[in-house]
Amino acid sequence: MSSGADPASLRRAGIALALLSLLWGYNWIAMKVSLDYATPVASAATRFALAACCLAPVARYMGHSLLVPRSEWRYVAILSTLLAANFAFTLIALDLGGVGRTAVLVYTMPFWVIVIARVWLKEKMGTLQWAAVALAFAGLLVLVDPLRLQGWLPSLLAVVAGASWAYSVVLIKSIQGRIATHIMTLTVWQMAMCTLLLWASQMVVPSPPIQWTWQFLAAIGFSAILGSALSWMLFYYALARLPAGLAGLGTLATPVIGVITAWIHFGERPSGQDAGGMLLIAVGLGLLALGGARR
Repeated sequence: MSSGADPASLRRAGIALALLSLLWGYNWIAMKVSLDYATPVASAATRFALAACCLAPVARYMGHSLLVPRSEWRYVAILSTLLAANFAFTLIALDLGGVGRTAVLVYTMPFWVIVIARVWLKEKMGTLQWAAVALAFAGLLVLVDPLRLQGWLPSLLAVVAGASWAYSVVLIKSIQGRIATHIMTLTVWQMAMCTLLLWASQMVVPSPPIQWTWQFLAAIGFSAILGSALSWMLFYYALARLPAGLAGLGTLATPVIGVITAWIHFGERPSGQDAGGMLLIAVGLGLLALGGARR
């Protein structure tokens, strides 16, 4: 359905995006809790194994084939590697640092998308985009604090996670319309292959076994079923009724919700410096949203 849909359909799409932001925002808490009972890699692998098992039958129910042409498996391999890197780095950053800062730094993804698309796809950058990137870079400098490098490792890992996510977004954008595989099928196999990659790395580097407590099962269940499988369904629902750019911008409340819920659950009150860096990044995201709304 195009962006010219009826108002009721647009309202439902907006509700779907609002629920999506809540789920993704609170999912930062679930991911942090899961790390008390499993290593970052094991937690991510378990999450995506369960998410793929949930999403596959839904894709079939919606009429999408799970078969991928041989010529397109290279895209599955690349996207799976990027997804594994994204969540491995994200969860390691969460394990070493705070939820709020990690959520904000990972969600610098839209800025990296602009930069990578400018280099790779030769997309032009408008004035608002240049200003947004400049503010995001300034916010990164404030958060990472290169003069003192306090907590630099989790911050760096979170930034790399956001950049790998951005690279996968640009890759998908570059192959859209050129491949036969539906995006939902691509997502199922991306999650399944990501699981294999993460479990293989666990075998190479010995680590403690997962503690199968009810807290871990609740956290991983939320991340896999609600934070992954259902969230993708909500995003596809909104994407079918809204322009792609507007649907993407509708998720920008996620890091804000992540910061607020971390404050409530873990007492992670941002310092003045952290708040300043987050504010710069938030203003940059706001400029991107303004540019998207104008388009």
